[in-house]
Amino acid sequence: MTGGAPAARRYLITGGTSGIGRAVARHLTAAGHRVWITGTRPDTVAAALAEGAGVGGSACDIADPAAVAAAFTDATRVLGGLDGVFVNAGIDGQGVPAEKLDPAQVRRLFDVNVVGVLSCAQQAHAVLERPGVIVVNASVNALKPELHFADYNASKAAALSVAKSLALEWSAEGLAVIAVCPGYFPSRMTQPFLSDPEVAPGLLAQIPAGRFGRDDDIGALLEFLLGPDSQYLTGAAIPIDGGRNV
Repeated sequence: MTGGAPAARRYLITGGTSGIGRAVARHLTAAGHRVWITGTRPDTVAAALAEGAGVGGSACDIADPAAVAAAFTDATRVLGGLDGVFVNAGIDGQGVPAEKLDPAQVRRLFDVNVVGVLSCAQQAHAVLERPGVIVVNASVNALKPELHFADYNASKAAALSVAKSLALEWSAEGLAVIAVCPGYFPSRMTQPFLSDPEVAPGLLAQIPAGRFGRDDDIGALLEFLLGPDSQYLTGAAIPIDGGRNV
């Protein structure tokens, strides 16, 4: 007899304690999958798990390769392996004109948003079952730069390039690498903009769909991309932004 619910899969999500990461983690958990999350602090990891974001988690700064390796070791041990990884953790830019950027803060941004992405992908390559999937959160800013975010725009463009480069190298071994490029979704990072009555209308004016993203939008997309039927999408950069990239 065939049919029925799809088999549960095992996923690791970095930055799973808030925003897009937590929305995806909760969606996948509710769908019956087993999810391991990371966050920068033990208390935020515990709070997200208490809200149904997964079966376990690790406190992990993805700019620290040793912490990344430990998180993947814990997830693989507890879950009995991994089928997919959502490399989602990242930090925002300074939100200032380019001539005022602080180089020290730019280096930290690239340590997290680029080097951290590569570290997570390297660990995923080592442990993922084949066929497997790595999805990198590259942001719509990788496709369409945003004013006064030259640092963030560049870091996300670099993250997209990392994803495409890894797809070129790893796809033949049954490891799909896909970039997803979200627009504005609710998160700690975007809340100051989305809730500002002077800023939000200007952001909405750039979105043909006329609204910001919702948790179920991103959750449903990532459930497919991390699933068993996305292998031929390897190397793709998929915007989910209501048309902002147009």
